[in-house]
Amino acid sequence: MKNTPSEGSWSARLADRFPWLNDDRAPQVGIALLAWLCVVAIFTITLFSHRVDLSVGDFAPRTIVAPYGVVDWAQTAKDRQAAMNAVGDVYSPNPSVLRQQKTKAKNQFAYIAALSQDTAAPLSEREQALQNAIPIGLPNSVWGEVLNLTPAELAQMEQDTLVMLSSVMNQGDGIRNTTLGMDEAKAFVAKLAAQETSAPSLKLFLTSYTQSLVVPNTFLNKQETAAKRRAAAAQVPEAKILKGEVVVQEGQQVTPADIQVLKQLGLLNRGIDFDPILGSIIFATAVVGLIGGYLWFLRRKLVESWRVVAMTGLIMVVGLAAADSLSGVPVLSYLVVPTAAIMMTALVDSGLGLVMAGVLALAVAVLTGADLNVALVAFFGGIAGVFGTSRLSQRYDILRAGLLVGAVNVLALLGLDVMQGAALLQPQVWEYLVWALVDGVFASVLAMGSIPLLEGPFGVITAMKLIELSNPNQPLLRKLLVEAPGTYHHSIMVGNLAEAATEAVGGNSLMARVGAYYHDIGKSKRPYFFVDNQFGAENPHDRLAPTLSAIIISSHVRDGVELAREYHVPEPIVNFIQQHHGTTLIRYFYQKALDQDNGEGVEESDFRYDGPRPQSKETAIVMLADASEATVRTLKNPSPAAIEQVVRRLIKERLEDGQLDESNLTLKELDVIARTFTRVLTGVFHQRIEYPDRVLKEMERSRGNGNRGGKPPRLVRRVGGDGSSGGGRRSR
Repeated sequence: MKNTPSEGSWSARLADRFPWLNDDRAPQVGIALLAWLCVVAIFTITLFSHRVDLSVGDFAPRTIVAPYGVVDWAQTAKDRQAAMNAVGDVYSPNPSVLRQQKTKAKNQFAYIAALSQDTAAPLSEREQALQNAIPIGLPNSVWGEVLNLTPAELAQMEQDTLVMLSSVMNQGDGIRNTTLGMDEAKAFVAKLAAQETSAPSLKLFLTSYTQSLVVPNTFLNKQETAAKRRAAAAQVPEAKILKGEVVVQEGQQVTPADIQVLKQLGLLNRGIDFDPILGSIIFATAVVGLIGGYLWFLRRKLVESWRVVAMTGLIMVVGLAAADSLSGVPVLSYLVVPTAAIMMTALVDSGLGLVMAGVLALAVAVLTGADLNVALVAFFGGIAGVFGTSRLSQRYDILRAGLLVGAVNVLALLGLDVMQGAALLQPQVWEYLVWALVDGVFASVLAMGSIPLLEGPFGVITAMKLIELSNPNQPLLRKLLVEAPGTYHHSIMVGNLAEAATEAVGGNSLMARVGAYYHDIGKSKRPYFFVDNQFGAENPHDRLAPTLSAIIISSHVRDGVELAREYHVPEPIVNFIQQHHGTTLIRYFYQKALDQDNGEGVEESDFRYDGPRPQSKETAIVMLADASEATVRTLKNPSPAAIEQVVRRLIKERLEDGQLDESNLTLKELDVIARTFTRVLTGVFHQRIEYPDRVLKEMERSRGNGNRGGKPPRLVRRVGGDGSSGGGRRSR
């Protein structure tokens, strides 16, 4: 009964204000808050402990190394700007400019041809008209000679001009809009004009006129220039400050660039700065929230146990603290996450182990400043640890899981190195690969040594603990073997049945087997009151009243619980002892009481076990296996059909009696269990071949003759199918 706070007390007022405090899950909420506070504290203390108080121009009081790798953005920007400056301007030609200048030349030559043919006008007027229309600084005498050219000569002059113009403006990338570009183009025009004509006046016209038509046709392409400069900057790798690299040497004068790097690393003391605290709170909320969300939405049943929540929080907090302590030893970067994942899988659940591996890998990376490669390798190693630990059958399986973790670490790290172009011949690369393998083995050893420290205080039973409990040298099992050998043999048989059936329906087969070994441990207190251990001796129940016999029979459950707790057997195994009969009816003595009733009446409840009914698949399967093995043992003709009939009848009776209502077993699973029981029991209680008397006598005589003097028999009688001896034949 729960204690309720008195009305008006501070606890009652607190409970009224926060109703969830009265909830059964209040301890779990408190544990989650405590874990959250621990994570916040770890992150905050770590962030502040590495900070220094420096300004530009100060001398560094100590050598400061980078606790994790970062990008030196100031140096990166400087390098990229240099790369951009090294890219020259990009010019693009404009073909339409040449076409426009050619059209202009054709129009002007057409005007010259028209004036040349207008002989009615005085030559001086025509010369002046050309001087005004084409102001290129030629004297009138030169224009006069041009006007005196024949139409054919004028057409040739036009053709020469167009060819020269095309040659000059199409040369290379064209003419840039620069003084140098224009000077080079005009000099080329003069050179071409000298090749076209030798007449001084006409050469002067051809040169001056063509030079007037030459204009820039290649212009600065700002977009292309910017794109090439951006591409050049993108090719420049980020300037990185690696983990462990010296940022400021002791006694070195601090520069603005050093201050910028210290800010990036979060190592610069900024006075009253709440950013690290706020960041730690946010990140801790995400870490605890992800794990809590998995438990709440996908494993709600686990949340009902404060022990599970406490273990999860403890492993997470200790893992973060250990990662922070080992941050100065880079070769152990892949140790913490797989260790925590293996422990969570072995202690609680493989799904929780996977979530812990992912969340802890990211948290450790942020906390210790490890790069993304370390987080990925640690995460892959954690997943491998979960896979390797999910099905333990003996203690050394966890070492094999460690080897699997190491192998996955090596493959992941090697793959990342190859993708990033690391020089595989460098000794440092192979050193880290070797340590990645060693870390996997260390993780399994550390987990194997740590798990027993949590099993006892938190009442958790792991596969390794179950393996220990199944050892026949366990005190309780030895006690059962010595004091109740029949029950011990029965328990072993029930364990085999339960293990096979539980595995068939996807349950914890190891738990079922060990639970079956201990389910009847209470019979060791009064062994001879149970038919398993009477071996044909007088049955003491023949002299007892049915009610007393029922009390004695049912008391083996209570006796078993007391013995189990006296020998510190884990509670999950105690559940098998309590629940393997549920609230079933002790039918034999109940019927005997009915037969002997003298009218006072018989209460059925007096002949039922105290229960509770099986609360899990495993305990329910042990109940069915217990009844099936004991009943089939009594069959005179245990044929497969008879065995199956008995098994299915017993399952049907337990189902109709409501004994399986709380076990979560489905009808499909019950059918699988019945078929599995039948197969196993048929193999155990199969019919032996009955030899005829004559065959037995011949076999006995053959053994007697063949063993004289200790020599093996050389003559074997061949026995026919009807039992008669056939002709002798020597055999080696």
